[in-house]
Amino acid sequence: MKKLIFILMFAFDLVPAQTLIEDSEISENSEEFVRVAISYELDYPTEYYRLKCGSPVYARFTGGEGAFKEIISKQMKGFLDTGLYTVNGTFELILYIGKNGSLQRFQLKPEVPNGHLLERDLELALRNMNSSWTPASCNGMPVDSRIRQKINFRTDSFDL
Repeated sequence: MKKLIFILMFAFDLVPAQTLIEDSEISENSEEFVRVAISYELDYPTEYYRLKCGSPVYARFTGGEGAFKEIISKQMKGFLDTGLYTVNGTFELILYIGKNGSLQRFQLKPEVPNGHLLERDLELALRNMNSSWTPASCNGMPVDSRIRQKINFRTDSFDL
């Protein structure tokens, strides 16, 4: 019996307890902790596309340009997703205001690769504004109009 235990102990000593692995099989378990923040400036004046008529009255946001910029800024803080994209540079947000004073659609220029994610978030922000516009009019009749607001985006990354 002692001989059998001795033989088994000797046999198991020959079996390797660890296996060798290649460098390519090693993965690090450390994660990078980075915080991404998107900031934007709305310092540019709101611009109106020219109406071709005798006495044009341009569309106005209820509360004025300052109220519009304040509300859109708050909405963008809530809806821009900093984890999905980085955006840098000056963009033009073109708003299409209908005859009834509602926001019909918008366009973001210039178009960038994977810009559909930013456009989706801007659409959510604009829809949540519950904006009320006084429609533009030509000779007393409401007309469709366009408004351009330039926005300067900057994406910053911070190590934690």
